[in-house]
Amino acid sequence: MVTTLWIEDSLQLAAGSFKTRTRLAIALLPLLFSCAPLRSEIPMTEVPSAPLAQELDRRRSSFSGLKAAARVQTERKGRKRVYESVAFLQQGQSKFRIEGYGPLGEPVFGALWDGKDLMLRMPGEADFARAGPWAFERLIGFPLAPSELAAVISGNVPPPLKTEEARARCSEDGRCVVEFRTDVARWLVQIVPADPFRIESGERYRGDDLAYTARFDSPEMINGYLFPKRVTVESADRKARLLIEYQDVEVNVPVEDSAFLLNGAGAGR
Repeated sequence: MVTTLWIEDSLQLAAGSFKTRTRLAIALLPLLFSCAPLRSEIPMTEVPSAPLAQELDRRRSSFSGLKAAARVQTERKGRKRVYESVAFLQQGQSKFRIEGYGPLGEPVFGALWDGKDLMLRMPGEADFARAGPWAFERLIGFPLAPSELAAVISGNVPPPLKTEEARARCSEDGRCVVEFRTDVARWLVQIVPADPFRIESGERYRGDDLAYTARFDSPEMINGYLFPKRVTVESADRKARLLIEYQDVEVNVPVEDSAFLLNGAGAGR
């Protein structure tokens, strides 16, 4: 009996000692992290912006057309939708047609932009309807102008209105940031000017507010054009994300004007 009581007392003392040490460790954690040295950002030096802006323009102009199939995922406030079969047709930076299909090949949604008018067919709707410039908010969760989507699909950023207002900074590790400003928008574009020149990401601002971030991953040289096989467009403020994972890709191929008519050939599969 005495031995049993002694064991129980010892266990209680050990438990109390463990709890004390645990509370002490938790209390000290903020102090330990506050004493840890902060990781400094890689310093960047301002450089002439014109050569990098010209490379961005050259990349845009070197893209003439796209025919691709992809897996697309949208996420809004934790709710995800996955489209396993989505067809993309694009003509330069001026026209696109995007159509999503269900498991039996049935059309699920569509987006058609002929450079002027945007037509959308939302999931559950039978026909296309003319939409405003910010209609993509219904489909992907945040507003995105058709011209900006056309740029992002091809791994680009929209051209600035005045290239002379661009600024650029570069770091010793070979990365650069080009900043474009207009009266209502601002872009921060992270690039690697090495051969081949590539865009890693672009941040789109409206005033001081970050509208969305576009990231371009898994680049692959296709027909002389470095094409990102994975494109992510994310709006942290809206808790929304668009993910495009390209599968079959043809770049810089002819795309007929008839593909961008509602009674035309369509996107195909």
